[in-house]
Amino acid sequence: MKTKNKKINKGGTLIEALISIGLISFVIVSILSGFAQQQADTSRNTDYNMAVMLAEMRMEELMKFPADQLVQVSSVDYIVPRANGFDVYVGAANDPGELRQFQREADIDPVDDSTVDPLAQMLEITVTVSYGARKGTGSGMLYPFQVELSSRRSVK
Repeated sequence: MKTKNKKINKGGTLIEALISIGLISFVIVSILSGFAQQQADTSRNTDYNMAVMLAEMRMEELMKFPADQLVQVSSVDYIVPRANGFDVYVGAANDPGELRQFQREADIDPVDDSTVDPLAQMLEITVTVSYGARKGTGSGMLYPFQVELSSRRSVK
């Protein structure tokens, strides 16, 4: 009896191996880029939440005073987050120039509502927190993001 030797393909070809490596690489890169995007989104949301918290803190400070004790004023301070809290630098001249910092401005201005009630004297309180990587140089540096809260109080 004669037996024929059949060639049995027990392994893959080089092309199949390269295709497998390419597919696995594509899956791994997709997963890693998803993690990087998630980390960037978390950092952006953390900065936004911090800006809202800083604006609310200043608004609460100003709202606890009676309206007749509030005077027309504009103030600026800078907040730099640290590991266990944050540092506050008061005054526009005290800009610390940190990479990650928040600029908080509070304005109290009289409002002319004489059309509604001629006897009412109103103050508008506005708190603006600017944040994000600053763009530009010198005095022309701008923050790309802002959070603004405002409220009106009667002075009666």
